[in-house]
Amino acid sequence: MRSGSLGMRGAAALQFASKYANVAVQLVVTAVLARLISPQDFGLLSIVTVFTSFFQLFSDMGVSVAIVQYRDLTERDYGGLFGFSAVLAAALAALFCAASVPVSWFYGDARLAPLCCAAAPALVFSTLNMVPNGLMLKGRRFGAIAVRLVASTVLAGVVAVLLALAGAGCYALVAQTVLSSAVVLFWNLASRPIRGVSLRFMGPLHRVFSYSAYQFGFSFINYFSRNLDNLVIGRVLGTEPLGYYDKAYKLTTYPMSNVSSVVASVIQPYMAEAQDDPERMLACWLKVEKLLSLVGAAVAAVFVAAAPEIVEVFYGAQWAPAAPLFQALSASVYFQMLGNPSGAFFQSLGRTDLMFRQGLASTALTVSGLALGCALGSLRAVAACVSAAFCVQMAPIAYYLLVRGMGASPRVLLRFLPELLTACAAVAACLALSPLMPAGALPSLACKAAVAGAVILAGYGLTGQLGTLARALGR
Repeated sequence: MRSGSLGMRGAAALQFASKYANVAVQLVVTAVLARLISPQDFGLLSIVTVFTSFFQLFSDMGVSVAIVQYRDLTERDYGGLFGFSAVLAAALAALFCAASVPVSWFYGDARLAPLCCAAAPALVFSTLNMVPNGLMLKGRRFGAIAVRLVASTVLAGVVAVLLALAGAGCYALVAQTVLSSAVVLFWNLASRPIRGVSLRFMGPLHRVFSYSAYQFGFSFINYFSRNLDNLVIGRVLGTEPLGYYDKAYKLTTYPMSNVSSVVASVIQPYMAEAQDDPERMLACWLKVEKLLSLVGAAVAAVFVAAAPEIVEVFYGAQWAPAAPLFQALSASVYFQMLGNPSGAFFQSLGRTDLMFRQGLASTALTVSGLALGCALGSLRAVAACVSAAFCVQMAPIAYYLLVRGMGASPRVLLRFLPELLTACAAVAACLALSPLMPAGALPSLACKAAVAGAVILAGYGLTGQLGTLARALGR
């Protein structure tokens, strides 16, 4: 189904529907795997994921978003870029396998070398997907993207559970990643075939270089901003503490990947045509951010107030040490949801140079927070300081996107203050009433969610935000 004719509202609706179906599947699969696979095995996978994510930085190099942004690329250009991706995929897979031995030496665990090699096919598939994925987004084929997302998650999840039941351990998790990336690639190629594949890629690469180079630079530094904590914790504290931290961190990413990232995914294909109209871009940004602010404040309040219950419900009682880490990290969920779509607006403006500079500032904040947490000497301190750094990252985003990119005043952020204060009141109410909550994780979670929901509805009503939320959802 081609969804370009539906407009941004219809595309966003398709993406939301697929994302929420996908998150339901993910939660079920993760809940099952968390009971079949040990925290240590999850910690091993976290280390492998850190390094596969690093190599995946080179698997796209900003080409996908450049394909969306540049309207004059031809079918011959796409064929050349796909040929480049094939050469790059082979090189990256070989380098990744060669690096697996030093990685295992660094962490003192011989199991990491074969695990990394087993994950190498996922790197190949994701690299080959750079052009097909860009073409799917450029063609606004959000219907196919929506079905693809759920189908790949279901198939990969079922295989992972079967392998875990057979005793495959962390290899079940690796197989899940590899199969999911394979399904996405072949689905994209079936939906939007690439004709005239060739190795004459220097011309099209040169055409998109100035745009994609800054995009790649941002992705490169953002990798360290998002993964340095895993690298440090795994090296200093070991794989089991990393397993707890990783599970806590992954829970906080669900609102980003299933709310704000959904909105961000449809922005550039529609707003790229408005790159010379900052006022129109600002109006769109305000509408998107207000909706995310109203939703994100409610989500963050429940996460902070009911962290122990959420961890036990989704992962089981054996993951209780992850609860305080999840609570600390949840304090940044609201700000991360607001900041998540900024990349799509930088890309739509054609200002990936500003996005790169914002990424440098944000990474400096994250490194500072991580260093402070390590100096304080506990895993919970690391989580709290990293969370604080994520909150402060809104400052460089506001400066580079609003002031430099759109010529707006950062005072527009004051429009989001009512829901932020309401969320703080909701958390305070839940914590004050905690002694009265019923026993059991699920009943306690339900009660805290009800209390938080009541306070948020009352606060939104008193500040006039309910009407704003209704209008934002309508748009």
